[in-house]
Amino acid sequence: MKKIKVLFALLLTVVLAFSAYAPSAQAADKVKVTFWHAMNGPHAEELTRLVKAFNESQDKYEVEETSQGNYKALQQGVMAAAASGDLPTMTQLTASSFSGFKSEGLLAPLDEFLTADNGFTEELKKDIYPGFLKGVTVEDKIYALPFSKSVRLMFVNQDMLKQAGKEVPKTWAEVKELAAALKEKGVDKPALGLENGLSIEVETMARQNGATWVSDDLKTVDLTSDKAIEPIQFIKDMVKDGSARLAGEDKYMSGPFAAGGSAIYIGSSAGLPYVVKGVQESGINITTAPVPTFGQGKQMTLLAGNDLGVFEDASDEEKAGAVAFMSFLLKAENTATWASKTGYLPITKSGTNSEIWTNYVKENPLVKAASDELEYGFTDPIYEGSAKVFSDSELALENIVVNDADIKTEMKKIEDLIKGYLHL
Repeated sequence: MKKIKVLFALLLTVVLAFSAYAPSAQAADKVKVTFWHAMNGPHAEELTRLVKAFNESQDKYEVEETSQGNYKALQQGVMAAAASGDLPTMTQLTASSFSGFKSEGLLAPLDEFLTADNGFTEELKKDIYPGFLKGVTVEDKIYALPFSKSVRLMFVNQDMLKQAGKEVPKTWAEVKELAAALKEKGVDKPALGLENGLSIEVETMARQNGATWVSDDLKTVDLTSDKAIEPIQFIKDMVKDGSARLAGEDKYMSGPFAAGGSAIYIGSSAGLPYVVKGVQESGINITTAPVPTFGQGKQMTLLAGNDLGVFEDASDEEKAGAVAFMSFLLKAENTATWASKTGYLPITKSGTNSEIWTNYVKENPLVKAASDELEYGFTDPIYEGSAKVFSDSELALENIVVNDADIKTEMKKIEDLIKGYLHL
């Protein structure tokens, strides 16, 4: 009897010990989803918080995030991992890496995993701004989900507008009128400041003017029609007569603008925190507004930023976990919080309508114009070679504006390059 009691006590000890470690065993059974990204500083801290919140919200998946430090290092790391056969489950994607990884066959189409079981309901799909989904869709298949997004935004020096006696420009014609008014008042500063890369502004203006540029079905390319060339000539003329300037050696125009270097500046809405910091130091008064309209007057803004994709090598369980995590990030409170902490914009309509975001906009009114632009944001269609086309377009436009190259000749080269990739 005494031996039985001893054995029972030992068995009870083993059972209690196993129970004590059961949560750890359960955690070990979770499907691991490895996630590489390029965030650093406060952005990385906020992303870590969201990863932790997701991991604690369910007991099926465990996301392990690793910062590669910056986008270049991330892309290099992915290519090295692809060569060694040791890719993570998912990664952060820029437009160029999306195109490159897709053409290499590294990215997995996600459609079969975009299910309610993985948190991606039909309601969520409809909630995402259409332009964001278009930017991750190739041949009717979704290869990524949007994450950190921005729009083009016009920053306005209210003090200089007051000097010129002008209102905030709504059209490019009014930008030109502002330039003339500043010169008349003896203000020896340009009306317009632009980044060194002009392709986003030129494409937006051309599309506003009625040019197709590259059609969504990839069957029409229009970079050399009068409607496409007119805005390029417009910018070239403004730079030539001193009404506009490029960032040049300053690299980014946000710094010169914040120091009072131009009346308006068109750049990424993600640059707003840098502009605000600069104007606080210089003491100038600014506001923000949607990008001006050109020609036919259609409001448009090109969406930019990064997405999240999953690698083909991942198991089905890992792919499902990655989609569950991305769906979690797209919840209204999460996308709104991420945007308010990072300077990006919410990905969903419910995110922009959330109390988190509406309160943030009230406290930070300079964000309102960017938030409003989401309704008419557009994204270029993705195709093999689109990253190369973008970089070559930047060089061609620099050659046109800075080196006085012939517009039609340079743009014909880009048009032919696109047609080559599209087999037109």
